[in-house]
Amino acid sequence: MSRIAIMGLGRSGISAGRAALQRGDSVVLVDESEPKASHRAQVDELASLGAEVRTTWTGAFADEGVHRIVVSPGVPQDHPKLLAAARAEIEVLGEIEFAYEISKAPIVAVTGTNGKSTTTVMAYLCLRAAGVDAVLCGNVYGTGYPEVPLSEAAANAVNGEVLVAEVSSFQLEWVSRFRPIAATITNISCDHLVRYRDFEEYAEVKHRVYKRMGPEDGYVFASEDPNVQPGPECRARRVSFGGPADSASISEGALVLPGIEVPRSQLPFDQPYNLQNALSALLLGLAVIERTGRGEPARLAEGLREFRGLRHRMECLGERDGVLVVNNSMSTNPAAVVASSSALDRPQHLLLGGRDKNLEFSPLRDYLSSGRHSVYLFGENKDMLLRELDVPSRVHSTLQEAFGEAAQRAKPGEAIVLAPSMASTDQFEDFRERGEVFRALALEWLES
Repeated sequence: MSRIAIMGLGRSGISAGRAALQRGDSVVLVDESEPKASHRAQVDELASLGAEVRTTWTGAFADEGVHRIVVSPGVPQDHPKLLAAARAEIEVLGEIEFAYEISKAPIVAVTGTNGKSTTTVMAYLCLRAAGVDAVLCGNVYGTGYPEVPLSEAAANAVNGEVLVAEVSSFQLEWVSRFRPIAATITNISCDHLVRYRDFEEYAEVKHRVYKRMGPEDGYVFASEDPNVQPGPECRARRVSFGGPADSASISEGALVLPGIEVPRSQLPFDQPYNLQNALSALLLGLAVIERTGRGEPARLAEGLREFRGLRHRMECLGERDGVLVVNNSMSTNPAAVVASSSALDRPQHLLLGGRDKNLEFSPLRDYLSSGRHSVYLFGENKDMLLRELDVPSRVHSTLQEAFGEAAQRAKPGEAIVLAPSMASTDQFEDFRERGEVFRALALEWLES
């Protein structure tokens, strides 16, 4: 029996701990702080199943007698306790590597800065429609679909399933053997620069998703996006779309793939970014079917027709007196705000704010400089955001206050949009809680 440490008592760490216990490991769970209130019951459950739990932990892994450490995504690679463990020749691996090791099912990996949750859900729906027993898992969270953490999906996987996983850059930092059978990078723009030295380091980590893939596997990418082009070390079959020489593209009336044409009129969406997400999802589905020999390609598009959007991602909550309300709490970087706001063809009251991630706001400043949209700032870094954006703005301490003024000022034909451009952890547990607070405010207003 192996003795294994799990570092970090968040969603991923709890899932990895449960998976390790399930396979018979001796498990010690450590965290330098107390678990969040929402995770307390799950941590207590793991303790009742035999895990040792160390909170407000100040010890050393060498003193815990462990053979390996599974690191949660929130823990950086240069954490002193991990560096000390490496010097003590204790194996350190991330959740993706651990899940890949224990899973009996192959994995599809979707990463990128924006659009990865949507693409992951679309690929899951497409594969299910095609007759593939797909499981939605990974970093995808709070979507309203039946998602599970990656380690949980891997621990319970059976032959014949395919795990469709959203993976983050934080998770990809630790991969060495991870080999998905199909993968994509949706796009890469500046994000998480509190964690990474610069954009180049952040992008390099994203590109690790295909580093161990082989010629039988498929790497899907937009051929005209230089940030997602595979490097020379990519051995996977290259599945490109959108370029003049590609067989897969978005035409004026349809999504076009080899042997498949999906009329846009039959889809429940038509935003440019969602059409690209959908095309990526279809190509991932084709790559899986080709790799596994299971599924019916002609039925993949049926999954797209079932797509109903994701919670907290351009989620339309309703309309009152001609004013539309949209929850886009997952919009945590400037590029995401520009892309999503541009797709909404009406003047907007944009609610921006949260905790800074050391990002460049000039693209958002340029976008807002037209004056078409009204700006409301809130949260920890509202004053910094006011300086960075340099556009007329109304400044508030809280999301509640910002929504209240936006609701008073909005006119028929306009929209109130939560599009924070920043992390949520200044005033909320995560983007999901921020979105739920906004939903409650909006629904109360819509129903009044």
